[in-house]
Amino acid sequence: MNATHMMQKPLARLLAIASTGLVLASAAWAHHSQSEFDFKLNVDVEGTITKLEWRSPHARLYVDAVNEKGEKVNWNFELPSPNTLMRRGWTRDSLKAGDHVKVNGARARNFTTIAYARVIKDHNGVALFTGTTKIYEPETGANTNNAVPAAIATYCLPFTA
Repeated sequence: MNATHMMQKPLARLLAIASTGLVLASAAWAHHSQSEFDFKLNVDVEGTITKLEWRSPHARLYVDAVNEKGEKVNWNFELPSPNTLMRRGWTRDSLKAGDHVKVNGARARNFTTIAYARVIKDHNGVALFTGTTKIYEPETGANTNNAVPAAIATYCLPFTA
């Protein structure tokens, strides 16, 4: 066996390990949390859709609304993936630019006009299920022996934005 042949095996092994590491690192980077949103910062926005993007990893809904100062503001709502929305009954025609909507969401921690959409009501008042669920946190100082948690009770009430 010559020296070149002896070096090829360790080099091939090193290359395989490095390639595997790169693949796993990119998969870990692609998976992210919703930590940019504060699910306690509730927002209700009523306005006109300017754009709906069906893109991975998350669809996006853009809505023009009027803020408390009377200025037009374009809200950017993050939605689940297009695949998740379609499994929940959405089609590409569920919402279109120009449609009037009411959106309830969790505002981004660092951006005042970005939010994660929880509930969207179309121009007919029909709620479209986004696939998000309520985060259940214990009530501070609440009697938890036999009481129904307030988070469950609030989640079951109809959206009235």
